[in-house]
Amino acid sequence: MRRYELVGRRDIRLVADAPVPDPGPGQVLVRVRSCSVCNRSDLAYFHYHGLREHCATGCYGHEIAGVVEATGPGVTRVAAGQRVFVRTPLTTGYAEYALAREIAVGALPDAIPFEQGSILQLLPLAVHATRGVRLGDRVVIVGQGPVGQMALRMAVRRGAAHVTVVDLDDWRLERSRRAGAHAARVVDGGADQLAAIGEEFAAAGEEYDVAVDAVGTPTTLNACVGLVRQNGLVVMLGTHHVDTHVTVDLVTWERKGLRVHSSAEPLDTARAEALAVAERLLRHDSEALRLSDLHTHTYALDELPKAMEQLSASRTLYPDGERAPYDGPPPETLKVAIVP
Repeated sequence: MRRYELVGRRDIRLVADAPVPDPGPGQVLVRVRSCSVCNRSDLAYFHYHGLREHCATGCYGHEIAGVVEATGPGVTRVAAGQRVFVRTPLTTGYAEYALAREIAVGALPDAIPFEQGSILQLLPLAVHATRGVRLGDRVVIVGQGPVGQMALRMAVRRGAAHVTVVDLDDWRLERSRRAGAHAARVVDGGADQLAAIGEEFAAAGEEYDVAVDAVGTPTTLNACVGLVRQNGLVVMLGTHHVDTHVTVDLVTWERKGLRVHSSAEPLDTARAEALAVAERLLRHDSEALRLSDLHTHTYALDELPKAMEQLSASRTLYPDGERAPYDGPPPETLKVAIVP
């Protein structure tokens, strides 16, 4: 089979005769019909391979939709011929086949095209990340890339009374408004402007109960601390792939008595619970996710280098304190699907 491999920094190579993996116990072999590029992890692995230790250990190409080709011993939830999406596979999805654990495979409704189905890797992630949002909460989400967009959809579904979204790009914010955001603000990414939003909201007699960092930079994490109320919740949803060490003011955290959690699913029980919720949402109301708003481009597998080039024109790929050659994200771009 054909498969792309990340072999070095900004170096991906197409292997024409890679072996098709055999599913072992509890594993599923998926014929890949689409693998969308992760705007954070895949790009960070590509640009920081060899510079950041974790960028050589993560799965490059992990957002997959396809059809079950075969199952290993003990698999009971899915069967050959079934349409599925995959949350965190064992092998890359930039290939004709990929291997995954059964617990990472979810049912994909027939009405959802594969190019949109591969985006659903983000759905259980957003389900788990927004577990602290309660009915009537006031929520602010900093960053409206694909993961921030999915978190918005989940916050609305969980009954947030008011959701403010913040991003560098008004084109993205227009999609956020269509997905249910009550307020949308364009910022330049600076901490001062982000803090001003919180001051403005507080002056109106309101404060945010939950602040979600859907970017993953020191500036956005610390901005969320400033935006949230006393005893509020800060959610670390964006992954700190580039600035892996972040300085925070612990006096402020203590004074505010803040709670914090990440989007990570540390145990299989948490992964199974989030996936089960995601499957129910898809079964009963998949249209509310507006996946067509998130899917913006499609490339053939051979064109993966072209897709990486397009998505690499992004400010978030540079350290927070470094002058970047880009002012924001790639224009009019959210999810890019790679189709074998």
